Amino acid sequence: MIVVNTVDLFPADNAVHVTVSNGKKYKILLKDYENLPFECKPDSRLENIIIDVKKIESSEINQYFDGDCVAFLLLLSRKYNIYRSAITKVALTDIPKKQLFQKLYFAVYQNYKNHTNTNKYKNNINSDSNINSEIEPETLKTLCRLVCDEFEASGYINDRRYALDKAKYLKESKKYGNGRIKEYLYQKGIPTDIANEILEDDFFSNDDVELENMRNLLIKKYGENLGRLDKSNRNDMQKAINMLIRNGYKYQDSKNTVFDFFDDENIDFMYSTENEDDEYDGDE
Repeated sequence: MIVVNTVDLFPADNAVHVTVSNGKKYKILLKDYENLPFECKPDSRLENIIIDVKKIESSEINQYFDGDCVAFLLLLSRKYNIYRSAITKVALTDIPKKQLFQKLYFAVYQNYKNHTNTNKYKNNINSDSNINSEIEPETLKTLCRLVCDEFEASGYINDRRYALDKAKYLKESKKYGNGRIKEYLYQKGIPTDIANEILEDDFFSNDDVELENMRNLLIKKYGENLGRLDKSNRNDMQKAINMLIRNGYKYQDSKNTVFDFFDDENIDFMYSTENEDDEYDGDE
């Protein structure tokens, strides 16, 4: 019969330590402790307990409680360590939800791979760094998802905030067109609907800003005196257009800007129009 020996609260650390009679210690989040679907206090028995059905429904993670109190404490301990890892990953920078999930999952998974066959790992199964031993991939995914959901609900991460800040930076500093910005956000795990919503803002659809950015990209590549570009060379002109396309601008806008930039109405090359509506579809 397993009995709780001690329960210690650490509000400053947002944690609770639970020590049971089999010698195991479990460190869990205070909010998870408050929502435990069973009684957990000193000298309480964790076997043959009365389950609190209302508590099971009060927390998403409680749906994974199958009646084994000790196993559930282990699950919450693993979640706590993933939570603490997440705190360090968002402390200094804003990252998207999908990226946080990936970082958490692979960090724990790699830790397990690196230590699973060592004596230290086997002998310290309850230490903070090794609490996730022998964890099933699907369970790990569930815990990482739960932590990410909690971080999103608390405002620690926000995909729309991240996308807006990053998109403005790419537009103002990198002079990227909307196509490349959208591709960048997609690669970072921003949902398509959020990226589309962000880029519909007037800030990203100002024709004067688009033109100025394309001209700045041309100046950056070819210089003010255009000394690096042979205007009579069709290939050189096409390369200039392609450069703008790679930076996220539409073909026709890129072509018009290149022609206007050199202010030469006599340039009359047979440029293909097959890709006039193409947008940026990948990095250089």
